[in-house]
Amino acid sequence: HEFVGEVFCGRMAEERLGRILGHLSLAPAAGEEKAKNMAKELQHAVTTRQLPLRKPEFQKLLSPCDLKVSEIKTLRCDHIKDYIPDLQYRANHPERAKIMNVPRCYNRFTEDDEFVMLDLIRKDGSGTTGAGLVRAGARSAVPWRRGEVNAAIVTCGGLCPGLNVVINQIVETLYYNYGVNNIYGIKWGFRGIWNNEEPWLRLTPDSVLGIHELGGTILGSSRGGFNLPKMVDALLDKNVNQLYVIGGDGTHRGAHAIYLEGKRRKAKLAVACVPKTIDNDVGIIDHSFGFHTAVEKAVDAIRSSVVEASCIPNGIGVVKLMGREAGFIAAHAVLSSRRVDLCLVPEVSVELDGEDGVLNYLYRTTKKQGYAVVVVAEGAGVSMMKATQKRDESGNIRLPSIGQFLKQKINAYFKSKGEKANIKYHDPSYMIRSVPANAADSVMCNILAENAVHGAMAGYTGFTSGLVNNRSVYIPIPAITATSPVRLNPMGRTWERVCNDTQQPHKGLY
Repeated sequence: HEFVGEVFCGRMAEERLGRILGHLSLAPAAGEEKAKNMAKELQHAVTTRQLPLRKPEFQKLLSPCDLKVSEIKTLRCDHIKDYIPDLQYRANHPERAKIMNVPRCYNRFTEDDEFVMLDLIRKDGSGTTGAGLVRAGARSAVPWRRGEVNAAIVTCGGLCPGLNVVINQIVETLYYNYGVNNIYGIKWGFRGIWNNEEPWLRLTPDSVLGIHELGGTILGSSRGGFNLPKMVDALLDKNVNQLYVIGGDGTHRGAHAIYLEGKRRKAKLAVACVPKTIDNDVGIIDHSFGFHTAVEKAVDAIRSSVVEASCIPNGIGVVKLMGREAGFIAAHAVLSSRRVDLCLVPEVSVELDGEDGVLNYLYRTTKKQGYAVVVVAEGAGVSMMKATQKRDESGNIRLPSIGQFLKQKINAYFKSKGEKANIKYHDPSYMIRSVPANAADSVMCNILAENAVHGAMAGYTGFTSGLVNNRSVYIPIPAITATSPVRLNPMGRTWERVCNDTQQPHKGLY
């Protein structure tokens, strides 16, 4: 029993041990032979699947350390049983997913007391208290009767590569793993829940087949349209008891309000989110899906700008990228391309004039190498331009065009030097977010969507499915909204790498 427990945990260990004992209890010698064969398989599993910390050769390399963690405080997610205490559970048997019927299936169930450490980096002064997040995954029991679940999916806010992958995986996990037949797609964001302008889509594995290869979202998306009483009324009128919301920190705030209203009404309604933001500014998680795809496409625009600028006298390529308050796309695109001379982001103030100003730096760079390339996030340098008080439907201030502003300033500076700048302006903003997800983002979307379903089916609610320290976790929505939006650290390593790569003047930017 101890031997099996070294490799497998919980129910898996018990099932495997039971099979061995069952074979040994058989009267014929064949039973003993089957048991020996299984023992050999387990021995192979010990050598191939055992954690490194348990291997003797690894243990010999470890040395004592004064750092200790004596207490772990966890960010626990809310559960439907918190306000409906008499829930009836049933065993989580696979419905249509054949792989879940295989006894050797890896990590079939996750226990509620499994956590992932949030603050991995420890040093003197870190204290002895750590923070943990609930580990994501399927649970052994679910508080839903067969045929009880009516699920709905909604996408909100701006587009992002991978939205259709998330929709596809939510549908397939509900249908194949849990036997859910009633799955609806809500059109046009939050307003589509209640306005009845367009009927909800009936989603099946057949209807979502191949959508992962498409950009955008088959459900459409929009900003605004949030009407809490009408939305909850509509969900309950249509017997929806699982709502999957895909969106950024503003969308998460709306989803949390829906959860709280459902809780107030004592409705059995699980609200699960998948974090989505092209700007990568949602807190706690490692990064958001679609971000790497957007960076990849942004690099294509930078390459084009380099070619254009280098083929004309005094050529200057200006590439404007998305990032109204966070410069992650711009910074990572610059690091990926390695051909940019100046990067401007919202988190770092911009000094245009003077010896160490941006304009003089661009002039000197152009004289030295014949051309220069600038990457600017859309929210960079807003303080230099006349602010506008106009807002979009999500409440965001409409930004003035930093790209056109820079173009005018560069032209004027070169003219003051008696020369002409040939500026090639590139604005691929919407191109980088409307494309299908690349391979890495597609895999990430699968993981996030699948675990969102596992969480809702386990009874968790008011949570989001994320990757933290490269581990799948459930995060309470209030923890997301309290830490979002995040910003690129102007004193951090990423920005230091950008400045080292571009060699742009620090004094003009800090």
